[in-house]
Amino acid sequence: MSALGHVLKSMNVLGLNSGTSMDGIDAGLFRIGPQLEGAIGGGLCPPLKVEFLFSELVPFEPEFKGPLESFVARGESDLRTMCLLNSSLGEVFAAAALKVVRQVDEKGLSVDLIGSHGQTIWHEPRPSQFWGLSAAGTLQLGDPAYVAARTGVTTVGDFRTYDMAFGGQGAPLVSFADEVLFGHSGEALAVLNLGGIANITVLSPSGEAIMAFDTGPANVLIDEAMRILFGREFDEGGAVAGAGTVNEAVLSDLLKEEYFHLAPPKTTGRELFGRKRASELVERLRAESIGPEDIVATLTALTARSIADAYKNFVASRVKITKLVLGGGGAENPTLTSLLQKYWDGELTLYRHEDYGISTKFKEALLFALLAYTTYFSIPNNVPSCTGASRRVCLGKIVKA
Repeated sequence: MSALGHVLKSMNVLGLNSGTSMDGIDAGLFRIGPQLEGAIGGGLCPPLKVEFLFSELVPFEPEFKGPLESFVARGESDLRTMCLLNSSLGEVFAAAALKVVRQVDEKGLSVDLIGSHGQTIWHEPRPSQFWGLSAAGTLQLGDPAYVAARTGVTTVGDFRTYDMAFGGQGAPLVSFADEVLFGHSGEALAVLNLGGIANITVLSPSGEAIMAFDTGPANVLIDEAMRILFGREFDEGGAVAGAGTVNEAVLSDLLKEEYFHLAPPKTTGRELFGRKRASELVERLRAESIGPEDIVATLTALTARSIADAYKNFVASRVKITKLVLGGGGAENPTLTSLLQKYWDGELTLYRHEDYGISTKFKEALLFALLAYTTYFSIPNNVPSCTGASRRVCLGKIVKA
């Protein structure tokens, strides 16, 4: 039974998310319900079982994606644009959800509940002075009301703000999913997501997420450098970085970034490591006569070294990690993963989400499906040990269809 006494039941839950890469909307449909025998997870999460049913990447239309990327990169806007973008993204997410609803209906499947994260536009978790007040905040656009209205399915959205209202960073939220998916192993391990930003979840042998935070950039700087220098979206197979040489002097300088030395809990995003930062770095390194391949190699080393340093400085004293489960696009970059093993303090064995029967491509869609399901049944689903919140709460706002 849930916290309010409702009997848990299995539901087909659709998770929707657009991450820092802004490729489009990851949509995943999952059957989620109570685990009658055994347990899929440990830690703070009640025993749940999760079955994958369907997934789809719904790309943004080019005429929408370009302006959206530019809007986020600028970091500023007028009120009219902000207002219309919120409703427009709501319609875009609704169209993606409706597409999936129709596709799975042809397979004889229903969608009972939707979790829609929206698109993060700004994330500033550390308080600063604002109009005479100390303020922190996060903003995800794409109002879930449009998703509920167009699909006729109850939708949960705006997942991050309630955690922040209790002093948390509103991130990382993925530690909740990591408890559910990996908390049954009976050994200490860490789960590392190498998306645009790198985030790590550290699980104790009991399955509890004892720490989770963003270590810094994963692919975001590498991808931007590839676009500028080679006209490609990413470094496929780490080939460009592998052909280059790491500039150790530049790497040492980049590692002086203040964020790397802040103790967790901490989160970051494109506000700090984004298009503007990458453009400035590439321009600077070009002026120093550093070749294109060496620039990409050095930024790849920055990702690996900042992750390894984060483990050494903030995790190793609490728990020794020799097993790392990789996810995200960076897991497909052997140059990056080899450097990670090289820099890691101690023995390290790398695994993939797929080794556990989990598709890393749609993990964040699964996360928001899990959050929607548990919030619907009034089960607290933030992890204060990871976000820094003062208490456990149910994340998200429910729009009843």
